[in-house]
Amino acid sequence: MSEALYDLSFTIAAFIFNVVLCVMVTVRGTEDKQKNLTFRNFTYILLVGNIVTCCDVMFRRAPVVFIPYSIRLVFYVLSFLSNVMLTYFFAIYAESFFETTKRRKFFSVINEILLVGLFALALISAIITIPNIGEDKYSYLLPTIPKYILAYFAEIYYLLYAMVVFVVNSKDLNRRVCITAACAFTVTIGTIVYEVFNPSEVYFNYFGAILGLYIFYMGVETPDYKNLMATMKELEMARLKADEANRSKSDFLANMSHEIRTPINAVIGMNEMILRETGDEKIADYSRNIESAGRSLLSIINDILDLSKIEAGKMELTEAPYQFSSLINDIAVMISVKAKEKNLSFNVNVNESLPDGLCGDEIRIRQIIINVLNNAVKYTEHGSVDLSVDYERTGDKCIVIVKVSDTGIGIKPEDMHKVFEKFDRLDMEHNKTIEGTGLGLAIVKRLLAMMNGSIEVESKYGKGSTFFLRIPQKIQADEAIGDYRKKFSSASADGGGYKELFHAPDAEILVVDDTLINLTVVRALLKKTKIKIDTATSAAEALIKTTEKKYDTILLDNRMPGMDGAEALPIMRTQDGGLNKETPIVCLTADAVSGARERYMAEGFTDYLTKPIESAALERMLLQYLPKDKTNG
Repeated sequence: MSEALYDLSFTIAAFIFNVVLCVMVTVRGTEDKQKNLTFRNFTYILLVGNIVTCCDVMFRRAPVVFIPYSIRLVFYVLSFLSNVMLTYFFAIYAESFFETTKRRKFFSVINEILLVGLFALALISAIITIPNIGEDKYSYLLPTIPKYILAYFAEIYYLLYAMVVFVVNSKDLNRRVCITAACAFTVTIGTIVYEVFNPSEVYFNYFGAILGLYIFYMGVETPDYKNLMATMKELEMARLKADEANRSKSDFLANMSHEIRTPINAVIGMNEMILRETGDEKIADYSRNIESAGRSLLSIINDILDLSKIEAGKMELTEAPYQFSSLINDIAVMISVKAKEKNLSFNVNVNESLPDGLCGDEIRIRQIIINVLNNAVKYTEHGSVDLSVDYERTGDKCIVIVKVSDTGIGIKPEDMHKVFEKFDRLDMEHNKTIEGTGLGLAIVKRLLAMMNGSIEVESKYGKGSTFFLRIPQKIQADEAIGDYRKKFSSASADGGGYKELFHAPDAEILVVDDTLINLTVVRALLKKTKIKIDTATSAAEALIKTTEKKYDTILLDNRMPGMDGAEALPIMRTQDGGLNKETPIVCLTADAVSGARERYMAEGFTDYLTKPIESAALERMLLQYLPKDKTNG
């Protein structure tokens, strides 16, 4: 019989490789302790099976006087069972990569039942063989069918099962594990198939199995790789926690924005009416102090929200044509008032050839220059603050060069690197009474970076500082700004009193807000426009009114008890008998955090207006959406 002539050269080579792998797994281990145990047991089972197979073949070659037939039968049967255990552990190892599922549990039970059946088959076949032992040299050999079931069917079944487990769950694996598993199973199954169909009488199955284990070890079980994967998993968890923390921060800012802006809306709005209607200069002076304090508080809130938008990557620049003369005039008027309050000289010098028609984000440019000037006024107690504007032109583009100098306290050399850091207040010993969040210049630097601009500073401690800003802009019109001083003087002399933008006695709007004082503020701010105003204190009340009357525009507060504005909006657009399905609906909200505008516009609002409500912004918004035949200047 040929069974005793099998060549053990590949099996012995597999034994040597197996010993080395057992040592590496035992000494070095893997990062995952549970998988380390499964893989290590796998290597030990393979080693034991390898030893049993070698003994079986060598015992069959030895004289009967040294190795009785009964001992040969035991090792012969054990060699088949070790083959079964080897491939069964392939299935167990494959399952260790995935979470337990009902389907996997079902197949695991089937596999275990099959394992018990195979062991029973081997035992029964051995018992049937016992009576025939001693008749000839190979009388202890099992019958052909049980032998092939144990030697090849069981091996192929468990290997295919393990491979299917990887394929079915491949979506849960990374690319490296998938490639490793494919290579390992190709080698292992390939050697078994080759052994079946190759008549060379050489054992290949253990050699293929150990190669498969080496591929798994090098591909996914090495400690370095496992540590890398563990680190990547930790980083991913950290990223998810950071995202959650960022969402929590955004939710907190949204809540705080609403809670703080709502009372500020009432303070600033009603104070605006006092300024408009009082004839007592002393009361007007008190009112201007209230306005200044309210604006300072609002500025602090806006700084925090703006930084949140920038850091979340949700700050967007909106480029549009604008007149630089108008922008610099507004800035000069605002800063001159603050400088006057501190008895500072405020000087403005603008290159008269600077193109007046530019294209860029006027609001953010205004914010940048005002923040730098506010900073200069804030840290200057005596002397002056100077603003100069020049430009460099290249074709239809230019760089607006803004220089802000002051005679303030200056910056210590060791503090220069902190100037643009957020929440960092310099020289607190001397500046502890100065108001502010320390965010102004940090926001300026980030906004300029978004515009591909820059900011630099020169300073001498105790003598003052100079900030240099470079702001890239597109040239919209070549008309020069001209003699800015005359425009500035004219604007200053004018006094900047309130003048309504339009009159609309025939127009009617609906204002929806659950806070009565906010409704009063809107009524007061629009008093001189003569517009008709209807109000509702809830979304439910508003939905009734929108079926009773056609409005020209609706101002809808978003955050209200019960049904909020975002929930009421689609109902207004589709309600049976609704008269305002096409009416412009403006979201009126104190929510000004990053992405708020985009979110409300995506929900279907026509536009978005934040609290506290600016009188001019409110009038401009209404002028945009009211029917043209119902408004006049």
